[in-house]
Amino acid sequence: MNTPDTIRFRRTPARYDVASRFFHWLCVLLLVAQFNIGWLMPDADSVKTPWGLVAWHIGIGTALLVIFSTRLIWVVMRKAPGPGEQRLVLRFLAVVVHGSMYALMLLVPVLGWLNADGRGWIVRLAGIWRLPEFATANSTAAALGEWHSTSAIVLSILIGLHVFAVFVHQVGFRDNLLRRML
Repeated sequence: MNTPDTIRFRRTPARYDVASRFFHWLCVLLLVAQFNIGWLMPDADSVKTPWGLVAWHIGIGTALLVIFSTRLIWVVMRKAPGPGEQRLVLRFLAVVVHGSMYALMLLVPVLGWLNADGRGWIVRLAGIWRLPEFATANSTAAALGEWHSTSAIVLSILIGLHVFAVFVHQVGFRDNLLRRML
């Protein structure tokens, strides 16, 4: 696919390193759990103190925030495989979707944290260590629940686009893109 509108990258690893793959798949597992719990838990507006699925949702969300932040630091430190041969428009779309997913992976749990603080809930990292309060009880942060939910839905749509693109690469282009993250 050597055409004028393709980019070819050289001198990059063929696969992601073990730590990158670990962080990626750990985030995938936690996101699957988080989205399922988010859909199954009771309406947060009716909950006075987090318990049951709401407490699990907060604990997993805070763990995801820390793990994803660590992943971002690792992304900056390591050399990633290049995108291989790819049309400029596909490369642009990949950069936009990845950048948006990364931003939402930080924004969604932060909005959830602020929302929980605004409700007067104690937020604990992985349900164990108490985190600092950034909003006071009954503040405007309590109204961020809709933003949290909406941004989570947008994140799930972007993840769906990401999975679809991997499928197209694997089945349509047959370029074994998926192998780099396995």
